[in-house]
Amino acid sequence: MLDRSGHIRLIDLGLAQDGVTSSNKISGVTGTLQFMAPEVLLEEDYDTAVDWWSLGIVVSWMAAGQSPFYYGSIRRKVIKAITRKEPKFPPWLDADVKHLLERLLRKKPEERLGVYRNIRGHQFFDTIDWEVLELKRARPPFKPFREVLENRDLLWLEDKTPIHPIDGFSYTSPSWTRMMRRIRL
Repeated sequence: MLDRSGHIRLIDLGLAQDGVTSSNKISGVTGTLQFMAPEVLLEEDYDTAVDWWSLGIVVSWMAAGQSPFYYGSIRRKVIKAITRKEPKFPPWLDADVKHLLERLLRKKPEERLGVYRNIRGHQFFDTIDWEVLELKRARPPFKPFREVLENRDLLWLEDKTPIHPIDGFSYTSPSWTRMMRRIRL
């Protein structure tokens, strides 16, 4: 998402799990199959390393226009590709982008860039002054159209501490939760 000035804003669409850290792992399956990390598909406990994997898939789509793994409707082929195959990139892909993707898409979570090393130090990001960017002092390449900003149907909320609107609410289907409990017993 973009704010009024054109700066990127990360948003939570309600699928994020609070309190996940490298020492506090969770389990369960939520999200889009083709963006899930191997440990999720193998039904292992996982941590924030899955986010670095998903970022790798998103960057691949943005840079190459395709997934580095099989991206079709055959579920078992998608799972096999993500859990067992190495990512494939087009030969024309920039070397720095390819290197970044190879580091983000490591099968072992502890070896992924972002987990074992700060992603900001990767050569792909050499031209970014992170402090200037975080302080919103960098000029955004695009500014939203005035008509969109003046649309009264859109709410432009100021940055606030994220809260959950309904305490105890879950986006996971109760039937899915019951089924997963039975499988684990």
